[in-house]
Amino acid sequence: MADKLWRTCRLMINGLAHKVQYNQETIDSLFLPFLRRMTNLQQKKGQRFLVYLAAPPGTGKSTLALLLEKLSQMGDGIEQIQAVGLDGFHYHSDYIASHSVERDGKKIPMAMVKGCPETFDVDRLKEKLQAVKTEDVRWPVYDRRRHDVVEEVVTVRRNIILLEGNWLLLRDAGWEDIYSFADYTLFITAHAGDLKDRLIQRKIRGGMTQREAESFYERSDKLNVERVLRQSWLAQETWRLLSDGDYVLQADAPKPVQMVNRSSLWKKPDVRRSEDDIMIDRIQQQLAAYHAQGKDDYAEGYSEGMAAARRDILRNLYNSGRMSSKELLSTFELAPEDLADILMRDKA
Repeated sequence: MADKLWRTCRLMINGLAHKVQYNQETIDSLFLPFLRRMTNLQQKKGQRFLVYLAAPPGTGKSTLALLLEKLSQMGDGIEQIQAVGLDGFHYHSDYIASHSVERDGKKIPMAMVKGCPETFDVDRLKEKLQAVKTEDVRWPVYDRRRHDVVEEVVTVRRNIILLEGNWLLLRDAGWEDIYSFADYTLFITAHAGDLKDRLIQRKIRGGMTQREAESFYERSDKLNVERVLRQSWLAQETWRLLSDGDYVLQADAPKPVQMVNRSSLWKKPDVRRSEDDIMIDRIQQQLAAYHAQGKDDYAEGYSEGMAAARRDILRNLYNSGRMSSKELLSTFELAPEDLADILMRDKA
């Protein structure tokens, strides 16, 4: 640390005072330029701009988010940002105390793994993110003195909102839609060993013994660190936490591809289905139309031709491995003996 000029900051987070240090050069060359870029992006958009700061536990993301808020209030030409946290969307303590989660096929009390994704109310978070894009809203906070959520505490009113949390980029079921609300994403990565030391020391400062802190790390923090590092979407920008607590831009970090509307993409015929699939639909639609018109006695040649084409398509689907016999039976409502006849003709 001797080669760096460290600034000491005192910040109040979740009801607790924190004394933290930041490298002055990092403030000047990384933090302030980041705030200027967010300002430019927000001005181009012309409406509220939501930035995610996602990181594993122990990276100092909460204090960093608050520092960025303070810096934005002092920098010329920088739009003031408002930092808010994900922790206010924990389930309330009474809910956590009375529920369990499944780990490795076993049910364990939710209180034992408080902080994991399953202890958050994701649906309520989605509702709040939807609202905050267009209006001022009241934001919940997690009070670490009460060890519980306090509802509707902070009014979100700035043009740039910096939301920090562990799980904002999580690729797990229930969380993947959260990504779509962000206008910009920042991820902080770190060496897992460095985070272990920081997290254990944090628990000791909070009153745990060394043994209790190490046990909690193995039971909870370690799993959360690994889950964030391995199961997060790529961010548009990545910073790395160094062992001395400093941050650097990870210039070689892979960037995400442009997100697409997967629901719309899936509906496109050239993406969703093959020519065989489309032909089957057309045959079934034609048959339905004839039946609706009472034309069950239409030309025998046409009927036989359609039936033969249908058999060929079903055999193609089965022989190519694209559909199993079970899938063919359920999808096309075939009797087992009819499907067996179709596949046997192919062998003949």
